[in-house]
Amino acid sequence: MYPEFVNDKPPVVTLAEYDGASWASTTCLDFRNNQYVVVIMEEPEKVVAVIDSKDYAVLNRIFQSAHAQHAEQSK
Repeated sequence: MYPEFVNDKPPVVTLAEYDGASWASTTCLDFRNNQYVVVIMEEPEKVVAVIDSKDYAVLNRIFQSAHAQHAEQSK
């Protein structure tokens, strides 16, 4: 169901590939060790893919906006 590992490492996928993947609905994005990774929602310690660094600018904006909204709502 999830993408195959390459040399015992999770594959690198673009944000577009992730959005269109059949397994996207059971996963979510996380930021670990200075990279965006795809993890299984039910088992967040399991990384199934790494997001291509060319998509980091978009993800940084999304995550920063989400953090700002959360901080505002927490007041």
